[in-house]
Amino acid sequence: MKKIIYSFTILMVFVALSGCKDYLKVEPETKFTNDNFWTSESNLESFSYGLYSAFKGYGSGGFFGGDHFFSVNNDDVIGLDQRIEIDFPTAVPATPTGTDWTWSSIRKANVLISQTKNADLDASIQDKYIGVGRFFRALLYWDKVRRYGDIPFYEEPINPDDDAALKARRDSRVEVVNKIVADLDFAIANLPNDATKVKVTKWTALALKSRVCLAAATTFKYHNVSGADVDGLLNASIDASSQLMSGNYSLSSSYADLFFNEDLSSNPEVILMKKYNENMRHSILSFIYHEPFFGFSNSAVSAFLMADGKPIHYDGTTHPNFTEWTFNTSDTIRTSDNTIATNIGIANGRDGRMALIIDTSRLVAPFSKGIPMFSPIKYTSYDLNQPTQGVEATTDAPIFRLGEVLLNFAEAKAELGTITQADLDNSINLLRARAGVAPLMMNVGFDADDRDPTVDPLLWEIRRERRVELMLEPFRKWDLIRWAKGTYYDTENSFYGVKVDPSVVFESSITVLKDANGHLYSQAPGDRRTPWDDRKYLQPIPSDQLILNPNLTQNPGW
Repeated sequence: MKKIIYSFTILMVFVALSGCKDYLKVEPETKFTNDNFWTSESNLESFSYGLYSAFKGYGSGGFFGGDHFFSVNNDDVIGLDQRIEIDFPTAVPATPTGTDWTWSSIRKANVLISQTKNADLDASIQDKYIGVGRFFRALLYWDKVRRYGDIPFYEEPINPDDDAALKARRDSRVEVVNKIVADLDFAIANLPNDATKVKVTKWTALALKSRVCLAAATTFKYHNVSGADVDGLLNASIDASSQLMSGNYSLSSSYADLFFNEDLSSNPEVILMKKYNENMRHSILSFIYHEPFFGFSNSAVSAFLMADGKPIHYDGTTHPNFTEWTFNTSDTIRTSDNTIATNIGIANGRDGRMALIIDTSRLVAPFSKGIPMFSPIKYTSYDLNQPTQGVEATTDAPIFRLGEVLLNFAEAKAELGTITQADLDNSINLLRARAGVAPLMMNVGFDADDRDPTVDPLLWEIRRERRVELMLEPFRKWDLIRWAKGTYYDTENSFYGVKVDPSVVFESSITVLKDANGHLYSQAPGDRRTPWDDRKYLQPIPSDQLILNPNLTQNPGW
């Protein structure tokens, strides 16, 4: 009997489904399609949220990720074994996996732009979200340009069967930058003019234009890229910076508050931030403090000025108020020492930012190798009671801030040759005043011993200010690349740090290497990163892409 009932039930279901076959073709009312999705501002806004992942900030919960992880391995910081080069590829990758030769986010921006153009919405709403799409397209394409140089530029989403687009040649980076600037100009004209710090606005677009135009101009200038309007780009950066400098932003009274704050929404310096909370944490504290991979180089420590605005060494002499701090202890240094509590006197009489960037209460010994190094402190106040691993936090990450804009302004003015004392007072000297450092004057007044002789003294001090203000933020690598100064990676004092008293005793298993003045090297010469090679200025295109698209060409040296 059960079999009969079961068979009857199956038969009735089949009949019901057969009789309703037309209804099965009807799309559910809750299913979005291209015909019904692009019909409301709320849908456009929801779609645009997917583009905000381009702002990496401090990452998104994982131990690695974000703009700050490993992006600081340059002449500012040193690791114990730099043979594992994370900042630069050492060989041509076989596929795009794990590289930045990806296009999905750019396609998403193009989808937002193209679909919004066809949406049946008020023109002001259309222009706003086209502006959002063009802002992110500019942001994403600039990242491609600075990594790869010439790249194909797509203004529309590519269809899988569009063979011509899929096999496009690389467009000149000069042309791509012109299109990036056009995208930003549209965004500036059409994005909201409001004070939100968690969504892109006119002010965010101005900040990006300030950054990109300076970076592109100096890249083209120092890498001798033909066809570029360097002066035009410098003026565009100055104009964007000036609008922000005369707008709704001012420097925060506290430098430290920018980097260890649970809520940056009311900080007057922040233009755009990445918001973190209990549901989305980051691990920058664990990365930098509790599981350290690096310490500060002597090059970085020496870059901080004395309070009177002069470097520690100038005109061939040592500053009269400077005495180099030397590590001394009666304890034997052992590999079991992860940190060494001490009073580090390197910040005495120096730029006030020094003690907010470099921990003056301890040295760190990464990977239990027993080599004391200067430790970071910028993103928190160190808490010895915290666990040593897996430390997460919910502090907000500044993405754009006025401090960077002031630096962009001064550098662009100096590169253009139009800088005045008033310009310095309205930019660099505002940052110095916050740090308790005497103002920079047009005539400088000294010749810094650490100055690159190929760089003008005033420009050198402006670059110094940039290095110090943005230290441990993801800028130094890209600055050295755009200035064509990759050789700074190889300066000898970028490989050693703490000066150690000769009487300090190390455990016999520790290999102790010092320079002639007693500074500790973090690694033996054979364990250093490979010497600088100019091919690193551009990343290699994955080899399979050259096969799939025979019109692509590889970057020089790869």
